[in-house]
Amino acid sequence: MSTMTRTSQPCRATTPLLALLVALLAAGCAEADAPSTATESVDGPVELFDGRTIPAMPDLLGMRAQYELRLEWLERRHEILLDLMRERDIDMWIIVSEEFHPDPVMQYLAPPLRYTRRRDVLVMADDRSDRIAAYSDYWRPTEDYARFIQPFPSGRDARGIQDTATGLRALFEALDPATVALNIGGVRGHDSGLTHDSYTFLVETLGPGAEARFVSAADLIEAYFDTRLPDELEYYRDLVLATDIIAQQALSNLVVEPGVTRASDIKWYFEENIAELGVGGVPWFEIHVAVQRFDEATGEMIPYVHPAPDDLVFQRGDIIHLDCGFDYLGFASDWQKVAYILRDGENEVPAGLVQALRNANAVHEAFAAAPRPGMTGWEATLAIAELLEGVDFLPSLYSHPIGYHGHALGPSINARDMDLSSPPQRDSFLRDDSYRSIEFSATTAIPEYRGGEVRIPMEDDAYLTSDGYVYFRPYQTEWYVIR
Repeated sequence: MSTMTRTSQPCRATTPLLALLVALLAAGCAEADAPSTATESVDGPVELFDGRTIPAMPDLLGMRAQYELRLEWLERRHEILLDLMRERDIDMWIIVSEEFHPDPVMQYLAPPLRYTRRRDVLVMADDRSDRIAAYSDYWRPTEDYARFIQPFPSGRDARGIQDTATGLRALFEALDPATVALNIGGVRGHDSGLTHDSYTFLVETLGPGAEARFVSAADLIEAYFDTRLPDELEYYRDLVLATDIIAQQALSNLVVEPGVTRASDIKWYFEENIAELGVGGVPWFEIHVAVQRFDEATGEMIPYVHPAPDDLVFQRGDIIHLDCGFDYLGFASDWQKVAYILRDGENEVPAGLVQALRNANAVHEAFAAAPRPGMTGWEATLAIAELLEGVDFLPSLYSHPIGYHGHALGPSINARDMDLSSPPQRDSFLRDDSYRSIEFSATTAIPEYRGGEVRIPMEDDAYLTSDGYVYFRPYQTEWYVIR
């Protein structure tokens, strides 16, 4: 998913250019009465005229198989958690999840069920045994839930009524933890999910002096989310492959007919094909389509606009950019690719655009080569920038961790327009085997467009090894061509 802001874009629109943009986009939308090009999914492998072979869809797991696999992984994750807590001197971790305001941590610490009570309280405690001790006030435990989590030792108030506060207080007094981590003090929704109301509930429930033991769980949450299990890799690769397949179909004549197809048609093609997979997957952000267009009549390059208006109709000569991704098996993918629509009389992509894609590939290679486990995000940024020093195009880096969430917790590799003057105020270390969305753009002046600039945005998911990043799928080296 693009996190690029318009203020950081090197293509700067003047007032006449903006007027031209409005006029041309209006002309591009003039065929609004044309029928939608909604297209059914296509089974692969599919060979296209531009030399691409779109692979067959991988065998993705159904809903029940996903659930059972996630339970297996949860066993392993609880083993990891105990070490992570001890490394940070955390004796107890309390997670409070509210109906209509679920804490993002909950489904990765407990079985991924649907928790809809007014307030669910989960406690992960180090009781000095060889595994984590997990407790909850969840009073309708399934067999799977009971496998991982035990009920509070006492859950009834003076009237004999089940009561969360009574049970939590009894557990707290029995274990007497020196430190209690809460989901506060972070900078993102993942690591600061505790509401003021639930914080007040904890202070009142645990009694005088408890608040002095509270610490932030933010660093623990990042480590827990950013630590990968070896078994997860091939399943995540299937998610990336499925994303790539649907994206490639969307950026082809299977979906796009110049002069007819709208930007929204590509978005809905992606949405509907994810649904047709039947694996419960949904996009975790709004699918984005962007267009860059050179007007041969005026010699002007229309400024890059992301996203394009939904009713924009694709024209010959358009450069299409697709930003997409979806959730599956508790993971998220994030993917960006580009396509070119041949003009009348053209048989190949203009040489300037071919070079622009090569420039983007140089950034792909720098991202793969420079970072290493143990570097901070800023150190990795500087290492990549060093490899790109002196290039005759403008790279812009805005890469982020990925895994359980599309915009996951972890160190950022970020240098918008290669501005290296502002190190991040908060940083952390790259973890071996962690996943990353390699997201960037490369902006190149195109001779065929009278020196007008074209931005090539790219996004590919990868995992970190001792030798650098390895892409889950080969990155795009040739233009996707539409005729």
